[in-house]
Order: sequence, then C-alpha cells, then structure tokens
Amino acid sequence: MSVVINILAIIGIIFILSTLFYYIYKYMKERTVRTIIANKNPPDSYMQNTGLQCPDYWVNTGIDANGNHICINSFNIPSNNTSPCNTTRVSFKPIPTGKTWEYNNPNGLTSLSDTEKYNFLKDNGRCDWVNKCGPKSGTQGIWTGVNEICNSPPPDQKSQTRFNK
Repeated sequence: MSVVINILAIIGIIFILSTLFYYIYKYMKERTVRTIIANKNPPDSYMQNTGLQCPDYWVNTGIDANGNHICINSFNIPSNNTSPCNTTRVSFKPIPTGKTWEYNNPNGLTSLSDTEKYNFLKDNGRCDWVNKCGPKSGTQGIWTGVNEICNSPPPDQKSQTRFNK
C-alpha cells in the first residue's frame, strides 16, 4: 500500500512541477512579446491612428468623397518632383473596415497579418509614394514605419531567407 502511495505522490509532484514550469514559460514568453511590441518604433497604435494616414510631417486635413485621407504638405517638406508626384497634396486609402494594424485584436478588430500589412502598403500606393515621391535625398522625414516595410522583402520571403541560411 505504501508503494502505491509513494508512486502517486511522485506522480503528483511531477504534475505540479510540470504545471508550474509551463506557466512560468508561458509568462516569460508573453512578457518577451510585450517587450518587443512596446519597443517597436513607431508603435502599432500610432500606425493605426496616425502613421498610415499621411507621410511624416504632412497634415491630414480630412477625408475626401471616396473615404481617402487627404494629406497636405503644409510645412513645405522638400519632396522629389518626379512625375507623377504631387508634392503639395495627396490622398491615401484607409485601412479596411474592421481591420487594425495593431496586434491582439484591440477593440474587437481583426489584426492584419504581416503579409496583409505589406500588401496593403504596396497595393494602395504608399510604397510607390515613399520610393518615388518621398523626401529629397538628404531631407529628414521619411514615412516612418511605411518606409521600413516597403523597402524590405515580402514577409514570406523573409522567413524563406532565414531558413535558407
């Protein structure tokens, strides 16, 4: 009888220790993710609410009849004057309804995946604007966050590059 009790006690201790290690591991993993998200610059909440609407230092003056954000270069930031660039006024489509740039589905919205973010910037003219119409060489004021994504490989290629090394 005491052998059975000892075996059950050992199994119980192993179960308790396993559960404890699992929750410690889970806590440390979540803490690491929160730290990475908190240190991301610009933050996803900024990108959702301000950063995606207009280039840096351009002023969002409202929404046009098509629902696009109207951006005005009211500070006269020197931009590339290549055709077809408008260096004083541009407009950009908003994030699709029900979607968010942020993680963890804040406010019940669906978070865009890395691939969806990349495609959204490429398909809606933001990457073209950054690369063709953005600030003149030597001028501060790139479109922070947008420039970083537009000038990196697509998310699916990033993972392939990482595993091919």
